[in-house]
Amino acid sequence: MIQDKTLRSVGRWLRFSAAQADAPAAIEQHLGFDLVRALKSGLSQEGEFLIYPLTFLSVEGDRKMASKVIFVIGRALLVSLEPEPAPRPLNIAALRMQDDGRAQDAFEAFAVVLQSINDATDELLDALNDDLGESLVQTNAVLNSLESQTRDFGVSDVVTTQANLGMVEDLLSECIETQLQLALIARQTLARLPREHAHLKPRYQTLIDDIEGVEEHVHFVHDRVRLLQMSNNLALNLKQNQIVKVFTVLTAVFLPAILISTYYSMNFAYMPILEWQYGEPMVIILTALMALLPLLYVKQRGLLR
Repeated sequence: MIQDKTLRSVGRWLRFSAAQADAPAAIEQHLGFDLVRALKSGLSQEGEFLIYPLTFLSVEGDRKMASKVIFVIGRALLVSLEPEPAPRPLNIAALRMQDDGRAQDAFEAFAVVLQSINDATDELLDALNDDLGESLVQTNAVLNSLESQTRDFGVSDVVTTQANLGMVEDLLSECIETQLQLALIARQTLARLPREHAHLKPRYQTLIDDIEGVEEHVHFVHDRVRLLQMSNNLALNLKQNQIVKVFTVLTAVFLPAILISTYYSMNFAYMPILEWQYGEPMVIILTALMALLPLLYVKQRGLLR
């Protein structure tokens, strides 16, 4: 029986696991068409059935995972081909249907599934916002010359933060792609609702508004990441300038002493100062003064701040 191959099916929603090699064949037997062939054209329609491949992100424990699911929706049936283990948003949708009994209508069940995926994207954005908070603190610490754990933030810390921001930006790009796919699927389903399901039009319109709202949230977080990346680049330049400044000050302080020691290390046949009893103290005092004068100049110009 095909029902035995389903994974935690609820009402009109049949869930198949992609880990089962014969799952596509079981779906073909049940729906009457080759699902693999139909997927070659992306979003497609076979008779009364609408076929939607969808890739979305979700928070699974402490990980952020991408899941690719294939949905087939018809007048009386919703079918999904899912990875194993099943994505958390789909399990949440199934629980919602069991609680309120909306699993007996395929199109209403599909709206619940799309809403759950949209909620998963919103939850992911909250998690990314928490991650951005740590990056914001570290970037501000560098810009304000603060200290953390008894040490200054260095270039390596700034580079690590920049790499983390790059990963967050990649996730946000995938979130934008997910929201665009969700909006397209919701609009196409709304446009193809059978007459007997006309009462679901307000539900799908509200769903589209929710999807667009989350998409705006994604763009907001993406703009925040861009701002942090710009601030982080500024912090990186600041730290590099500080390193160059340190070596510049050290060079200015010790260069006169090096010049004096170089002069007196030359192999001249006769150097009168070598026979002077105050020659050594004079050279020490002269070296100290020549080192102190550049240091005072640098400090007066504010280059030690």
